[in-house]
Amino acid sequence: MISYENRLFCRLDGLTAAAREEQRMSTITDLGLLQMESIPVFEEATQTATQALEIPICILGVMESDRQRFKSAVGLSTLGLMNALATSRQLPRLDSFCTHVVDSQQTLIIEDTLAHPAFASSPLVYQYGIRAYLGVPLITSTDVCIGTLAILDVTPRKFGTRDIAFLQLMARWCMSEFEQQRSQPAESIASRPEPNPAAVPNVICLPSIDQTRVDLLGHLTQELRTPLTSVMGMASVLLREIYGPLTSKQKEYLNIIHNSGQYLLSLMNEIVHLSEVKNDQQSLNLNSVDIEMLCQQAIVSLEQAAQRREQQIRLTVEPGRRIWLIDKDKVRQMVYYLMFSVIQTSTAGSIVRLHVSRRENSLNLSIWVSHPWLGEGLPYSEIYNSAALVGTAATVMKQEELANQYLQASVGLVDETYSATKLSTFATEAAIPNEPLRKNLGLLLSQQLAEFHGGKITVQGTPESGYRYVINLPRLAEPTEEQ
Repeated sequence: MISYENRLFCRLDGLTAAAREEQRMSTITDLGLLQMESIPVFEEATQTATQALEIPICILGVMESDRQRFKSAVGLSTLGLMNALATSRQLPRLDSFCTHVVDSQQTLIIEDTLAHPAFASSPLVYQYGIRAYLGVPLITSTDVCIGTLAILDVTPRKFGTRDIAFLQLMARWCMSEFEQQRSQPAESIASRPEPNPAAVPNVICLPSIDQTRVDLLGHLTQELRTPLTSVMGMASVLLREIYGPLTSKQKEYLNIIHNSGQYLLSLMNEIVHLSEVKNDQQSLNLNSVDIEMLCQQAIVSLEQAAQRREQQIRLTVEPGRRIWLIDKDKVRQMVYYLMFSVIQTSTAGSIVRLHVSRRENSLNLSIWVSHPWLGEGLPYSEIYNSAALVGTAATVMKQEELANQYLQASVGLVDETYSATKLSTFATEAAIPNEPLRKNLGLLLSQQLAEFHGGKITVQGTPESGYRYVINLPRLAEPTEEQ
């Protein structure tokens, strides 16, 4: 199957083809895309797309007059070790399927390239083995299409409406983030006062040792990505039996290698995010953010962790406003680490749930677990260790006493809220002398981020309905867009 998302795509902008080319190249130049090599938000978009859609190859490229230049690409190593596409990171414009997307500014779907003569003769097919393609346009805020975000597979594939909608959402998000980041430095520099040479001391300010260590950790983690991606790519190639059939045991081991590699990659991405948090960061970077998409990004990063423990993750969002003015990075981190903590303490077969709701002038993010026979709520160990921020190892008797105190305090109360301070009192009373405290660092970081955002994290519920974490964030200002 080959189709455009909308076949009625007559261009009515009044521009000739040459004028559109000139407009696109001018926009690409103004955005600095000809000079930039690595763009983090583009890297995040391609990695998120491959993980969420479970497809081996994703490319984000800008279209120049004679070639498509890849600004970010994932999975090119699956097309062959050190292949020309992976080393050059570009493709002649006439050989690229993305040319059709850029010219029409419409989504292009090719479910089997060999079924259509126009594509079967392309080098992407006979040289690299591409059999399926889905590409969406990258459109700037000035309504100029500069390139595409595309996913590719080496086997025929049917693309559902969910795949198309998600890729379109990622394309809009990454372009919006990139343009916003590009505008911020210019604004900050323009507003910066001119330095007074006489007032500048002749001293070189060195970063702290702790911050240097964090920066070095982030750099080393970045370096680990390349060999890990190669291991995953080679495992994927072997799993497709390109070089011969495999036994069932070989396939089992290769799947373990590939899945473990994806899990390690998701953890390294989080380490990189942590290393980007500066010690002196004392302000919120507020932006209008689609909260549903933000939660989906956090969930994609957690899917491997959940699968390793035979769990699932479910996101539900109440109808209404989805655009909120928040610090995107801080909110994503608090959701990620709080859910990661719940995943680690939940049993196999559990469904970890995240629910987004509005309460007057605040945004609520609720996290809990449902299990076929254990019911709904937070695991007991999560209440005991995590909700108190400094959980302890205790004897069975002390644990029972703590549980009885906790439950008795809540009998007859509906939607009772327990603060971290109140729960920590219970946990401290049950502590064993000389026993080292076990800290839930994920919850601790999430609570600090929530408080920094003007919000809080509480444990809410009843013994009958179960307990859950609730992240409550106040509305700091009216969002610029409503949906």
